[in-house]
Amino acid sequence: MSSLLSLLQYLVLTVSYLGLALGYLPRLRMNRATIALVGLALLVGLGLLTLEEAWQAIDATTIVFLLSMMVVNANLAYSGFFELALVLLLRLSRSSFGILVVLTFGSGLLSTFFLNDIIAIVFTPLTLTLAQTLGVNPIPYLLALAAATNIGSTATVNGNPQNILIGSFSNISYLSFTQALAPVALIGLAVQLVLLWLLYPEIRSLKPSNSAIHWF
Repeated sequence: MSSLLSLLQYLVLTVSYLGLALGYLPRLRMNRATIALVGLALLVGLGLLTLEEAWQAIDATTIVFLLSMMVVNANLAYSGFFELALVLLLRLSRSSFGILVVLTFGSGLLSTFFLNDIIAIVFTPLTLTLAQTLGVNPIPYLLALAAATNIGSTATVNGNPQNILIGSFSNISYLSFTQALAPVALIGLAVQLVLLWLLYPEIRSLKPSNSAIHWF
C-alpha cells in the first residue's frame, strides 16, 4: 500500500511539474496556477499530504513581498515609467545591433530591480512597434527581451519569485546574493548577444538607421 501511495505521489508531482514546464496540459484549459492548485488538491485528496503540511509549505514572507512588488510595478506601469525607461535607453543607439545591445542590457538591468514578468509584458508591444518602424525581423529583438529579463532577474533577490523564495528560506543578505549572482547574469547577457549575433546576421549592422531616429 505504501509503495502504491509513493507511486501516486511521484506520478502527481511528475505531471504537475511537466505541466508547469510546458505552461499547460494538453487538451486542458489550465494555466500554471491552475496546474499547481490541482496538483496540490490531488496530493491532499489522496492523503499524500495533510492540510496542515500544505499550509506550512506556504511562505507568507514571499507572498507578501511578491504582492507588494506587483502593486508597485502596476502603478509604475500605469504611470508610463517603463515606456519612458525603454525610450531613454534606446536613445543610446540607432543601429540594429546597438539597439539589440541596449535592449538586452537595459531590460536585464530593469529586471534586477523589478519583477522580470512585468518588464517582459510591458516591453513586448514596444519592442514590436520598434521592429515594425525599423522594418526589421522582430524575432531576435523579442528573443533578446525574453531571455534578458530572465537572465537579468537572477542577479537580485527581488528579480523573480524564485529568488524571493530562496532569499526568504536561506536568509542570505541582499548584497551577498547580488555579489554572487550579478557576474553570472552579466556573463549570461553577453552569451545571449553572441548567440543572437551568430543566429541572426541581419542584426549585425552598426550603421545608424534613419527610421530609428524618427521613432525616437
